[in-house]
Amino acid sequence: MKTKHNKKRNTAFLFESLVRELTKSIVFSKPEKTKKIKNIIKEHFSKGSALAKELECFKALAETYQLDIYTAEKLIFQAKKEHESLSPKEVFSEQSHLIKSINTQLSTEVYNNFIPNYRSYATIAQVFSKKTPVKQKVLMERQILQTMTTSAKTEKELKPVDTLVLKTFTSSFNERYDNLLPEQKSLLNKFMTLNENNRSDFSVYLLEELKRLEKSVIESLEMNDIKNDDLMQESTTRVLEKLRGIDISSVSEKSLMTVLKVQNLVREYSNDD
Repeated sequence: MKTKHNKKRNTAFLFESLVRELTKSIVFSKPEKTKKIKNIIKEHFSKGSALAKELECFKALAETYQLDIYTAEKLIFQAKKEHESLSPKEVFSEQSHLIKSINTQLSTEVYNNFIPNYRSYATIAQVFSKKTPVKQKVLMERQILQTMTTSAKTEKELKPVDTLVLKTFTSSFNERYDNLLPEQKSLLNKFMTLNENNRSDFSVYLLEELKRLEKSVIESLEMNDIKNDDLMQESTTRVLEKLRGIDISSVSEKSLMTVLKVQNLVREYSNDD
């Protein structure tokens, strides 16, 4: 029987959720919120704290790749040993204080942040747990071992497929637009080579690009051609609404196309077209 996993009691998930929230607050220029999040992280994950020690155990297994089997098995054994040395009561108590800080100072929406490594964190948490049945724990350790020993060769073999998809998507876009702009090529490349390991980097990149586009579109409202034309103002406002409605945690091709179009529009603004 599978044990139930509570993500709010997963230290790695809580930490990564705060980091994602911090990134968004920085990108969208919310200094007060940024300060609050930094203080929460500093308070609850300071060096020597139970949560900081547990986080190290998680990251040792979740962020290590391309090892030989012997080294990977040794690392899993050592991480489990380190985790067993932690006081469960102390970890639980610190988690409770952290959850309270998030709920009262930020929002429960923090728990809805997309965490690329969530499945890995959930698996590792159950391997560390004394409540997990032996058979289930062994199977999960094997799963972690396979991830840690993944070779670079597998990743390289996937790239031609990504390139083919990218060419097809680019060709489709070029049917409507003559040539792709440098910023459009960059966005497409990052989107088409998206995987679990670089998803957080893509999210940060997209947030920064959305912020840049939003600023340019807002500035365009002051241009005479738009300011003096009600229809143009209405259209520009709709563009802003579409940009602000994009969910960075789950970007669809439709959302991507919206960003590409706005990139084209912003370039026209800058060229005074």
